Amino acid sequence: MKRLALFLLPLLLIPTPQASAKPAPLNFRCIVLRHFDTGNNGMISPQFVNEIEQNTIEFLLKDQTASMVVPDGAAVSPADAANSLLLETKITYFEKGGLFALGKINFDIGIYRLSDHALVRDLPVNDVFPPNAIEKAKARIAAMGLAQYIRKGLEFVNLASVPAAAAQPAAAAPAYGAPVPAGVAQAPATPAATDVPSSVQLTSLPTGAEITIDGNYQGSTPSTIKLRPGTHSIKVTKNGFLPWVRSIEIGSGESRSIAAELDPAKP
Repeated sequence: MKRLALFLLPLLLIPTPQASAKPAPLNFRCIVLRHFDTGNNGMISPQFVNEIEQNTIEFLLKDQTASMVVPDGAAVSPADAANSLLLETKITYFEKGGLFALGKINFDIGIYRLSDHALVRDLPVNDVFPPNAIEKAKARIAAMGLAQYIRKGLEFVNLASVPAAAAQPAAAAPAYGAPVPAGVAQAPATPAATDVPSSVQLTSLPTGAEITIDGNYQGSTPSTIKLRPGTHSIKVTKNGFLPWVRSIEIGSGESRSIAAELDPAKP
């Protein structure tokens, strides 16, 4: 018994590994994640893009990259916008892989200060999927890598030191209701709150049709979608029916209901 105790004593003295500490929070107030641009790549399904976006939001919050991470269209106060970011992400390459071949996905991320759309940095990201992975697993793996690259790229960024965005034409409203930069003329006819998000409630007959606005997938009907004021192209599609396409002009803070009636496709 004494020999066993002497044998076990050194094992008890070995320190147990500590759980990996959470990364220290960065000082950004909010990250607005704009819907990913797929560049009309027919191999990328809207559901796959949605999965990546939702998982990216989850991982950015988990990594404490910002206090809030929200999809495009969410309200952000002007006071918070100066210390917040807008992420515009484009999928530049996609290869789904196969039974034994790695899949590949490349992103190009434009990171901007939310208040004036000043470019903070461009961030290219190249990632891979394991062979034979299901689509949901691929989306989660891609989002995890994406969130880690984003956090790493922002670790030493101080938004207060980022130069102001270049002056915009007088007719262009500053992002999210931010003050007009010094030296930029503002058109007299432009209302003070020209960039208050607008709302469109979109339904269809039949329901469950896919919604694409300005070339970006926005979910399925019925949905309420936040949009920037201005002109937007809306496309509603469903298998077995002809596409429904309209262009709308929506004002600042306006709410509108649109019903799309789809005609059956000819056999």
